[in-house]
Amino acid sequence: MNSKPIHPCLPMIIRVFWISLTILCGSQSVLAQSRGIAVEPVSQTAVTPAIKGAYRALIIGNNDYRDRQGKWSPLKTAVSDAKGVADLLQNHYGFTDVQTLENANRRDVLLALQDLSRRVAANDNVLLYYAGHGYLDIETNRGFWVPVDAVGTDHTTFLRNSTIRDEMSVIASRAKHTLLVSDSCFSGTLLRRGSRGLPPASNTDLYYQKVANKKSVQIITAGGMEYVDDDYQDSGHSPFTYFLINELKHNDKLLLTASELSTNVEKAVANNVDQVPESGVLQGAGDEMGEFIFIKVDVHVKGVSKDKVKVKVNVIPEERSDAVSTEPVAPQEQQPAGKSGEKRYVMPVPTL
Repeated sequence: MNSKPIHPCLPMIIRVFWISLTILCGSQSVLAQSRGIAVEPVSQTAVTPAIKGAYRALIIGNNDYRDRQGKWSPLKTAVSDAKGVADLLQNHYGFTDVQTLENANRRDVLLALQDLSRRVAANDNVLLYYAGHGYLDIETNRGFWVPVDAVGTDHTTFLRNSTIRDEMSVIASRAKHTLLVSDSCFSGTLLRRGSRGLPPASNTDLYYQKVANKKSVQIITAGGMEYVDDDYQDSGHSPFTYFLINELKHNDKLLLTASELSTNVEKAVANNVDQVPESGVLQGAGDEMGEFIFIKVDVHVKGVSKDKVKVKVNVIPEERSDAVSTEPVAPQEQQPAGKSGEKRYVMPVPTL
């Protein structure tokens, strides 16, 4: 499905939008229940954003390790890290398909990855987050995620990074943009170094249009070949996820790329703890130097209650394919059938 370009007057449109949204109201609007925002369908002649697919996420947090050999001690913050990330994605960035696994064993993770790959459609944006123990075999230089049912140093009870890469490659082959965020020790073995430039000072709308149209398979990790901390200053989060959440929560931009996010998180973590996050791409998965783009939909206006704020969104017809799940993706509110009788759903994607 071809994307129409973002309107070149985006900055002016946004300024006019913020001024006018406080006085707009209409009887045909529907309520976005998850955020308490009035959402109004856009006419079919409106400019279509470059980002069309659903936003999906698989979030994993492992605290309760039960290794009888005592190799893997319980963690304090991995579950709260996972919950914090899931909450932000759902309530601030319009993710409509979020699955959270707490204290997952090896089979749980593999089944969830396979299930996610079946739900993914061609234009989707998929994020995978993991918080838990990691392991590095120094003899073979192989990295692993450690599920809660891991036994000592028995590699067969771990999840190889190569297995994670294989599962991510399947997902990436079906999605438009894929982002893996790994908050574990030695997670740098997952990635290949790669760099993307930050948006230029001018023509940022053209930059976002360009990178949104290119496939991306990106990775952000808590560290490279090193140990990473569990609890940061009794915050209930690891240092990496603390600053990841902080950056997403206080972001005041409509569009935020994964590269911008990783750059800011890397600096904040490195400035405060003896740990240096890394970012790159998943080698061999088809990355075309595109960008995973976060769209902030937690809209607020100072001095105006949320139920008075209206946000225009695109109404995207439900798409069905034999290759993916036929279940609709968490619609906000079903709209009346169009002239042709098709069902339409309001998706939380701002009109640009």
